[in-house]
Formats: sequence, C-alpha cells, structure tokens
Amino acid sequence: MRSRFASLSLALAAAAGVLAVAPTPAGATGFLVARFGGEHGHPTTDNPTAIYYNPAGLSLLGGTRLYLDGTFAWRSFGYDRPEGAIDNVLAAPSSGTGTPAGGGVAANTGESSLFNVLGTPFIGLATDFGVPNLGVGVAFYVPFGGSTVFDDAVASDTYPGAVDGPSRWWVIEGTIRSMYLSAAVSYRFPEIGLSVGAGFNLVFSQMDTIRARNTDGTDNLVSSGNLQEGRAYMDVSGIDVALSVGLIWQATEHLFLGVSYQSQPAFGDMNLNSGDLTLILGSGPVDDVKPVPAEFHQELPDIVRVGARYTVPRDWELRLFGEWDHWSVLESQCILDRTIVGRKCSLTEPVGKILIIPRKWNDGFGLRAGGSWWASDTVELYLGGGYDSNVVPDGFIDPSLYDSVKGSVAAGARFSLFDDTLLLSVSYTQIIYADRDVAPRGRVPLDPSKPDGATISDISNLGISEAVRQPDAAGSYTQAIGVLDVSAEYRF
Repeated sequence: MRSRFASLSLALAAAAGVLAVAPTPAGATGFLVARFGGEHGHPTTDNPTAIYYNPAGLSLLGGTRLYLDGTFAWRSFGYDRPEGAIDNVLAAPSSGTGTPAGGGVAANTGESSLFNVLGTPFIGLATDFGVPNLGVGVAFYVPFGGSTVFDDAVASDTYPGAVDGPSRWWVIEGTIRSMYLSAAVSYRFPEIGLSVGAGFNLVFSQMDTIRARNTDGTDNLVSSGNLQEGRAYMDVSGIDVALSVGLIWQATEHLFLGVSYQSQPAFGDMNLNSGDLTLILGSGPVDDVKPVPAEFHQELPDIVRVGARYTVPRDWELRLFGEWDHWSVLESQCILDRTIVGRKCSLTEPVGKILIIPRKWNDGFGLRAGGSWWASDTVELYLGGGYDSNVVPDGFIDPSLYDSVKGSVAAGARFSLFDDTLLLSVSYTQIIYADRDVAPRGRVPLDPSKPDGATISDISNLGISEAVRQPDAAGSYTQAIGVLDVSAEYRF
C-alpha cells in the first residue's frame, strides 16, 4: 500500500506546479462481520464457534473436536456524490479556495464503485480432557473488520486526485480489522441442565488506510490556483484484551436457552500505538515528508446475545436468536501525534490531533431465525433468515464504513461422515442492504460578514467543531454482500 501512496502523492505534487495555468476541463451492524459457523454459529451452539458466540456451549458435547471454518465474502458497493455536497464551488480555477467549476466539480463528484472479495478463517479446538461435563477451547478468528479497494475513476491531468473517485476523501484503499486469539472454559451441571462458560481474548487490531486529506478538513481542490488536495497514509496496530461469559440452560430434553456477553476490546478506549501516519499536502514537497509517530483510538461495542434452540436429533431443529451491539460507544476514530504531551481525543477541543473522524453511531440489533431438517441420518439441510438494523446516522455516513438496514437469507447443508467422526458443512448467505440517499448538509458562508463569498458545508447541527471537520459525504449509496461459509469438524 505504501507504493500506491507514494505514486499518488508524486502525481499530486507534480500537478501543483502547473495547475495555476492549466485550462479548466470524477456488517451484522457496523463493521461487526462475524458469520463463521453459518447457520450453526449462534448463542446456543455446541460446536467450537461457541468460543466466540457463547462459551457455555463448549460443555454441551464431550470428546475432542477440531473445527476449521472459512468465510468467503464478495462485496459490491456504489457511491454517487452530488455537487451540493462540495464545500465551495469556484467560478474559475485561480479565484480563491475551493473546487473550480467544470472539470473541478467533475473531479469532486460522481460515482465511486468497488467489487471486492475477502476470506477469513475460524480455527478452533475444543476438548473435555476426559473430564465429564467439562469443555475447554482455543480459537483464532476475525469478528470485526474488512478490506476496501475502490476501482479507479476517470483520470484528469488537471486534477490528478480524480482517478481515485469522489470516495477518496474517506477511503481509497484500506484495511481495518480486529483478530481474536481466544481461550474459553465451560462446565455443565447435569442435575439442573445448566452450562456456564467464560472466555479470555487477546485482540490484535490493525488500521491501514490511504485517503485524500486537506489540513482544514474540506474537499477543496485548489487554493489561489495551486493544488491543495493531499494524501494521508496510516499504518498502526495494537494489542488489547477482552472477556466473555455465557449461560446455556437445557430447559427440557429438546429446548436450549442461551445468553452471552462479549466485552469491549480494552473494556473501552482502544489505543493502537505502534505505527505512523504520513501526510503529504498537494502543494508541498514530497521528498522531505517524514512519517509522524501516531496512535489510533476507537471504541468497539460490547455485545449481548440471546437465543433458543429446539432440537429433535436426526429429525428437525428450530433456532431463534438475536443480539444487541453497543455501537453508541463509537463517538469518533481519532489519530493523534504520539510526540505531543497531553494529547487527547475530543470532538470540540482535541490536543495533538492529526485526524479525528466523528462517528456518533447508534446502538444496533439483529434478529435471526432458522431451521434444519434431516433428509437422512447423515444429511442435514437448513434454511435461515434475519434482519439487522442500521447504526450509522445520516450526518456521519461516509463510504469508508457504510451501514443500512438489511435482511439476509441463507441455505446450506451438513454431512456426517465416518460415524459422525467428520462433519462437513456448506452454506450461502445473501445480505440485502437497503439503498440510502442522504441529502447534502447545505452550505454557509465561510465568513459570515461576506454572505456572497466563499462557502463551506454546514456542520452546525452535528455537534462537532471546525477542528474535526470532514467533507460532506452526502449522496446515494448501494451495497450487496454474499457470504459462502465452508467448515469441517473432526471429532476424536
């Protein structure tokens, strides 16, 4: 990714010197993506994905089990930015600061699109160590995050940043993810049918992104005829811890009820303090720019899951479960200069700020139902469907982390081989996102004493200050995701 950042920055810097005389010529909620286990990943499950969904499930079955799961997803996304979202439209390229009419507007509006494919693993091992009613497990998996690489847009010799499309102000390409290495233990009290469990997680997080960036937080392409648009490249990482607890009660021979709680990583503020950020301004020199030691702050949600499963072995099963995701803790994503004493993230008075992205997300929830039917003793067929809420308010939407209300449908099968020694599963889930159309914030005079002068997008009703201004990401959004889940469970 660094090589692409360098080439983009050189192109912007080269264009800056000639621009003045050039002629004027474009989920789960949030980024919680855990879908390993397919239709058998839920808070009353008895397979090793219980290490994440509900550790109490580890003691529902005995023996030793190795579980390998691959989740392969495709994602199609489109964003169409209107002219009304631009901070300030200039009549001519050399008159003031803003986006020149004509070619400049074309470079700052229009469509951005992508089609990305991503695969993530779940690797788990569970055993009872020969002790009845005990379950112990370890696993590695990735419940949060994803990768984004936008397609190139129409290039412009005058405005070289246009090749990255209008979505470049929020992301050109990048990865955000939190990888879990977990250990969990469970014990079942057979006389009352109650299983209890707890887990400990090491969370390895990474943020690696390129985006267009101006120091004033606007989308201005030029200032007095000189190119203003720059590039920011960040690559940071960190390690945190998290905990989980859960209960599963076998209320009757066939009915299982479960509840689990997964804590926030770091129990609050995550500090990814290994890495740096490089910022190159459109009109500045490239060779002399050096990375700044940076730290990245954010809060991921704690999660409550509940579920019920009614099963008649080798005949049929019904499943109903849901979750609540505490996304309102994500007030911002904040990048600070590690060399600044007293640095702090704040939407009103930040100290040591390199970049602060206001989020102000809402809490989210999801509901899902499914069922299985055994075509034979060795072949299980299943269907499922669900609903997930939207957590991103209109005022804080952008192409980097998109969400909307969504539904999903799934179908799959599980095959039992060699006297239940080996279970092979495959399922496909189609996630159907509602389109979103977000109106521009509107523009207000940059200088209230000059109502006919330069303008800027209106952030007065967002509860943030000019210190954390971001370009207006108004426009039309579309997204679709398909998920293929393939797993193998070996019992010995």
